[in-house]
Amino acid sequence: MAVVDVKDNVRLKIELDGGLEGNRQIIKSKTFNKVKTDATSEDLFHAAQALSSLQNLPVYKIKRLEEIELVEEL
Repeated sequence: MAVVDVKDNVRLKIELDGGLEGNRQIIKSKTFNKVKTDATSEDLFHAAQALSSLQNLPVYKIKRLEEIELVEEL
């Protein structure tokens, strides 16, 4: 039987550059829950850019976090 991927949960994570502490990079993050599962990566990127303009720290990374349920197809 075939296994099908079902997107269960999508989150947008913006990692911010908190500077250096000695030789260690400090990363602060903001995570936004309940993102529509059919949102494209491009849409999330543009939303993250708009949200990052409201932050005091510069953006380090933008991430899309997905939880995918594996379901056996009957």
